[in-house]
Amino acid sequence: MADRVQLSYNNTHINDSYQIVSKRDMRLFLATIREQCNPDMAVAVRSMDSLVCEWRSHNLFYYLHVFRSRTKDVDLERHQSWWREAFCRVVSFFYFWDW
Repeated sequence: MADRVQLSYNNTHINDSYQIVSKRDMRLFLATIREQCNPDMAVAVRSMDSLVCEWRSHNLFYYLHVFRSRTKDVDLERHQSWWREAFCRVVSFFYFWDW
């Protein structure tokens, strides 16, 4: 997992995040990261629901072939603007690859 995730105070970058498709697996992956990181890191500060919504929105765009080079990975930033949070929540609703 260490080669797949880059952690910092302001951001959590997950390489090839599109490969994890279910909400359950995303939550398990993020929980594992949270267990191993400092509680001040970006992934530990935001709610699990917020992180998963953003991840699912990235995956949706990846599977729709929209900006694939940018949506194959996900950057989960520490502070997300209210409009981006709202956008991710709406878009993640349309993510049906939840096996």
